[in-house]
Amino acid sequence: MISATPFIRQIYLSANTLCLIVGLIMTLLCVFFMDSVQNLHLIYCIFGLIVGALTVFSALVGYRAIKPPKAAWMWLYFALLAILFAIQMYVVIQYEASSIVATTLEEVQSLWKRELVKEGPMADIESRFHCCGLHNSSDYITLNLPLPASCFYTENNAWTNYNEGCLEKVKFAADRASNALSFTGSALAAAQLVALVFSFILTLLYHRRGDYEILS
Repeated sequence: MISATPFIRQIYLSANTLCLIVGLIMTLLCVFFMDSVQNLHLIYCIFGLIVGALTVFSALVGYRAIKPPKAAWMWLYFALLAILFAIQMYVVIQYEASSIVATTLEEVQSLWKRELVKEGPMADIESRFHCCGLHNSSDYITLNLPLPASCFYTENNAWTNYNEGCLEKVKFAADRASNALSFTGSALAAAQLVALVFSFILTLLYHRRGDYEILS
């Protein structure tokens, strides 16, 4: 068992590196999608951003713990990964990734209903997603409402309006965010689990051999 320590150490370092890479990817994706979903249930992106950043931090702790092996750092690394993994599993069980799409579309439909009462609620969505109305620009025309300024853009020094509806545009952005976050979240959970298992085994092996650097 002791002779397997270098092999286990290599798996530990590989899993830790994977955690670092996926954590960075998740952090960047969440920063990007924070803007694309435009304040529609940003809790998902905020959570992903925090998890990604903490995973990167824990990966750096993992490197610090192994070169040379330090008891306190190894246990800190294990504790950080265990907490992160437990939180992720709880969120995955309690909240389906598909709810990002469903709740986002519900919010757009709610904004459209408010738009019919008073102009303004759809403005930010229309400007950002280059869309007009709920299904298309004729939604305004059918209801004898003027097209708001947010439906227009300049092309060849002339004003023209967007024709595509916001519901489909936002759905596409929400789908993309949901799929990307689900994939990176699954990859991150797998990497964390491998790192968690092998960090624990490695910690026990070092403890058995007394290879920890003595902390002052």
